[in-house]
Amino acid sequence: MSDTYLLEVKKLTKTFPGTVALDEIDFCLRKGEVHAIVGENGAGKSTLMKILSGAYTRDSGTILFDGEPVDINSVEVARNIGVSMIYQEIEDVPTVTVAENIFLGRLPRSKIPGFLNFKELFDATNKILHEYNVEIKPQRKISTLTTGERQFIEIIRAVVVKNAKIVIMDEPTSSLTKSEVEKLFSIVGELRKKGISVIYISHRLDEVMGIADRVSVFRDGKNRGTLEKHELDPDKVVSLMIGHVLKRVEKKPSERKKVVFEVKKLSVRNRVVDFGMKVYEGEILGIAGLMGSGKDELVESIFGLWPAQYKETYFFREKINIKSPVDALRYGIVYLPEERKSKALFLEMTVNDNVVPQWLFYVKKSLFPKRKREVDVTEYYVKRLSIKTPSVFTKVADLSGGNQQKTILSRLMAVKPKMLVLNDPTRGVDVGSKEEIYSVISALSDEGIPLLILSSEIPEICKLANRVIVLSKGKICAEFVDNDVTTENVIRAAIGI
Repeated sequence: MSDTYLLEVKKLTKTFPGTVALDEIDFCLRKGEVHAIVGENGAGKSTLMKILSGAYTRDSGTILFDGEPVDINSVEVARNIGVSMIYQEIEDVPTVTVAENIFLGRLPRSKIPGFLNFKELFDATNKILHEYNVEIKPQRKISTLTTGERQFIEIIRAVVVKNAKIVIMDEPTSSLTKSEVEKLFSIVGELRKKGISVIYISHRLDEVMGIADRVSVFRDGKNRGTLEKHELDPDKVVSLMIGHVLKRVEKKPSERKKVVFEVKKLSVRNRVVDFGMKVYEGEILGIAGLMGSGKDELVESIFGLWPAQYKETYFFREKINIKSPVDALRYGIVYLPEERKSKALFLEMTVNDNVVPQWLFYVKKSLFPKRKREVDVTEYYVKRLSIKTPSVFTKVADLSGGNQQKTILSRLMAVKPKMLVLNDPTRGVDVGSKEEIYSVISALSDEGIPLLILSSEIPEICKLANRVIVLSKGKICAEFVDNDVTTENVIRAAIGI
């Protein structure tokens, strides 16, 4: 492997409204190396990769390729330079053969106009597949392959057709079997031998330790450190990911005496397998896991948003059947989705209109209550949650993200819920609003109401939860209680340590 830098990124900055995604980040890539990038969600990994692949443009900073400055302002420019990105959502043509996919854009033509030279095409494909030890027949249709096999073909196509010098892989093993992961590593090894550089983005530290020549750790839009292979140590990487070595935080233990909610044998096709859990009175239970772990499908299935193949649900020891959100609401179970603008808010309506809909259904059981009663309810929660709004008749779209989130929480609290399911409750809100929402969650717990919480920020789960269940590939891989609920423990379990 050469010490020459094929790619250098210097003081690269990218901002979005209200967010600095990359903050004068530095990064370099050697020719023929596998360079892994790790970091929590929102660390800046994907933003940098989208800039390098031409999907985004940088605000400022310098990109050098083979020592020369380049302006990557489109996907086409990136491809011409030799940068190819393999996305989790594979971009292939499922209705044609493996061979046609690999040579798409460079298909050999027959002497007869309008026809392909299939013998030449299949022979060339066989040779390439053999080089990468991939045992797939060139004549097979892409639609008959597994996700892993399709990914292998996409990588080979990037090298053969796009003439890639840098291949970016974004969470490449998230949907692969163990044998497919081993095959992927074999292909990556062949790329390294051919002098092709690989940027490997992954949450799974065990994989990174095995395959990477170097590892860069991103946090809050900056590269917090690049470690050579001989320097790789799980403790060091985790410390860089979270910013410091966390001390053990003593938490007030939950008594866990009265079971409020229980689910048994919950299975969601290709997402969750035979899952079971109990939630106790006043407990804050966190559900953690990486992208693709099944945690989102799990909570959506509990609330009736995602069909389950099978589940047994008990609420206050009574067996119940939740087939839809309406069923859940009748039992007093409420849900806060992770996407407030697309899944929760009526943006063109007022704060009042956003607070009272579930209250009308669940408490008043009327679509036409007295207007004053409606407004009284809204004003009470505006005051209780410190929602900053000129009036309850202000359009909710005109509020800040934090006040919009507190408006949704007001809607849930207005029905006097018996259990709350919160999916990323502080996503996209400012620090002040986060602390106010944390205070509300703590108060609800003190009232004896159980809460089930997901978050894209593992430290947030560990700050709030009395107990954390960690999922991997739809199954429980770890569970931590009280003082063992730490960021280190949860990250280690989630990434396979």
